[in-house]
Amino acid sequence: MRFAIWLSVLGCSAAAVPVVPVAPALRPVAAAPAHDALERLALSARSPRLDEVAAVAARTASTDYVVSAPALQAVMATAVGSGIWPHVLTGWGSDPEIAAQLEAGLVELRAATEIAELGFAISSGPAGRVGAIVAIPPPSLPLMIERRGTAARLRLPWQTGDEVVVFAVTPTATRRLAARLADGELELALDCTAPAAIEIRAGSRVVATVVDACAPELAVGELPPAIDIGPPAATSIEIEMRVWALVNRERAAHGVAGLAWDDAGHRFARAHAADMAQYAYVGHEAPSGASYADRVAGAPFPAVETHENVGHAWGPGEVHDAFMHSTGHRANLLAGEVDRGAVGIAVDPGDARAFYVTEFFRR
Repeated sequence: MRFAIWLSVLGCSAAAVPVVPVAPALRPVAAAPAHDALERLALSARSPRLDEVAAVAARTASTDYVVSAPALQAVMATAVGSGIWPHVLTGWGSDPEIAAQLEAGLVELRAATEIAELGFAISSGPAGRVGAIVAIPPPSLPLMIERRGTAARLRLPWQTGDEVVVFAVTPTATRRLAARLADGELELALDCTAPAAIEIRAGSRVVATVVDACAPELAVGELPPAIDIGPPAATSIEIEMRVWALVNRERAAHGVAGLAWDDAGHRFARAHAADMAQYAYVGHEAPSGASYADRVAGAPFPAVETHENVGHAWGPGEVHDAFMHSTGHRANLLAGEVDRGAVGIAVDPGDARAFYVTEFFRR
């Protein structure tokens, strides 16, 4: 399997015609009690074990903006007994704001994939107040990993009659692995001197993905490494949330105030990402001739200062790294005169793994 690493990006900033400015994004809001504003999130499939996973997601995000992928993987192993990555949604701000963001995200997540169980937690820390929902799709497999030196042994029950197919996937190659199937259990030996992601299939269906069975075990809640970009993102709303967390973590690292999530800006960003996806271009001016200034002037919100980054990529980390290594994009992302913003993406019709992205910031 060949992985393409390509990213094209453009940056732009513009000052709109002055209008009455909006209220500061980081204003104090009288928060409704968590059980009123947040516990009503239609969590009919809520699971105590996933509440524990959600607690780690919320705590690490409230500590360092980004949900810690290693800590999440560790608590999934201890609380759920699984190496499968969960879906993760995050909301920021006051309790009502968090509830609104998570409700909207949960509607999208349920429309995109089936959910068997989910958990919820909220935490406050140096990065702010964060609510997190984690969810796992059916089937929920009790995946066990034993690590010994340079080897690891992976075991999970195998009740399906379909053929088992296991692949080891690295950024440069994919190879099929031999697996032992006996007494209703699948067993796989791994060489940790050549770590790889493991994909397990029942016939043509992917039933489990283990990102790194050879990763060293971490204490639950352990702070992530500096390069941690959060857990994998399987849906559009998750990708947007990952990129947004990276934006605010970057701003904090550079001493710039964090941005509040902007629902109107989210719709604005998504609309432009969808236009880029539909007409296969990366830019601020649409093929129809509508310019960035035209779009901002026609937007249903006031703005005295706006900035926009656009691109095409295969993952949140690629997007953020590319923007931060481009002078114009970096300046937009770290602009001090904005106080709110959002990220919108649209899946590339020609490559379901890729997406067009718009970052939009305003005051």
